Amino acid sequence: MSTGRIARIHIYHGISQELSEALARPLRARLPDREVIVWAREDELRAGIGEVEALLAYRPPRGLWAGATRLRLFQMMGAGVDALLPAPDLPSAVRIANARGIHGPQMSEFALGMILALAKRLPRALEQSRNRLWKPYAVDTISGRTLGILGLGAIGSAVAEKANALGMRVIGTQREPKATPHVDRVFAGDGTRAVLRESDFVVVLLPLTPRTRGSLGAVELGWLRPSAYLVNLARGGIVDEDALAAALRAGRLAGAALDVFAEEPLPATSPLWSAPNTILSPHVSGLGPGYMDRLTEIFAENLQRIETGRPLRNEVDRARGY
Repeated sequence: MSTGRIARIHIYHGISQELSEALARPLRARLPDREVIVWAREDELRAGIGEVEALLAYRPPRGLWAGATRLRLFQMMGAGVDALLPAPDLPSAVRIANARGIHGPQMSEFALGMILALAKRLPRALEQSRNRLWKPYAVDTISGRTLGILGLGAIGSAVAEKANALGMRVIGTQREPKATPHVDRVFAGDGTRAVLRESDFVVVLLPLTPRTRGSLGAVELGWLRPSAYLVNLARGGIVDEDALAAALRAGRLAGAALDVFAEEPLPATSPLWSAPNTILSPHVSGLGPGYMDRLTEIFAENLQRIETGRPLRNEVDRARGY
């Protein structure tokens, strides 16, 4: 295991130069004795990859890691690592960490906000407001209803706590089921069918792995009640978007709120744009005040850990993909 001081840190967001700079500022303040370099373009990353020892990235490109011969720490900016893995060309000595644990407050708030917005038919209210139409309609309630959470990790547990406080019964799935506060029943990872059949609202918080990719298709969506609502804050590749749009149009699903998509930005041709009782947001559920400071804290800690040969905080298991 390689140890020793890392003098230069590289940042590559892959989408937003602004967010890269927003991360560089607190990082420079926290680590004033290190050089922090922001790369805005993929060609810069490709040209300099051989010199990189510590990299923070959000949407790293594929197929360049064989040249990362000096890379020791790969810190992902989010909880998901599907943008990186699988990466067969990434040297086995490179250690990977994610930002798990910093999304709970903001993403659980977002999930509950979407649940309430769907139950109270906010899309219809906004449409009628734009059209200056006064037409009363029935709304739903969440108290006493069942919330199913696919992926009871740190974020899922935070969602469960808030939902339980609002009177919801909570069930969900975990890879290794264990008693979880505020959750009435925990199913194993293969309990998706039972959770979908039993839930009035479903929040998807699974990691995107080869096993979960496309795991909510037409058949699985058919397990939901026609009165049920789906909220996806995980990864777009988990849900079959065409099947979801078809279910919404056919009335086989009451509504959906999506913050993540198989292709981002969402193409203008996507059928989701015009799906009824659907809320679309541009992958913002994990953002919020203090996010960059918390991410900087994790990275600075991992920098010290890798320099002294200790286990990383939030170290990723390559085989599992999270």
